[in-house]
Amino acid sequence: MGDKITSDDRLKRKIDEWLKRNGRNEYGDAPGTVYAGGNPLFDERSPRLKDRYEYILSRHPELRDSGDSAKE
Repeated sequence: MGDKITSDDRLKRKIDEWLKRNGRNEYGDAPGTVYAGGNPLFDERSPRLKDRYEYILSRHPELRDSGDSAKE
């Protein structure tokens, strides 16, 4: 098994860098944001949690773009 970096890994790294650069919390929201159920990944209709990166991308679709200039 090698240390192959996938496009998924690159996108996750890009999102993590964007969070830091823009002073966002781990969910891409403003620091101090309060969520019903403890976090925004909690889905009352399902026992499963949403994927954190998919949640961020649903709220910030510009991060999917290939460019690295996604900034508010």
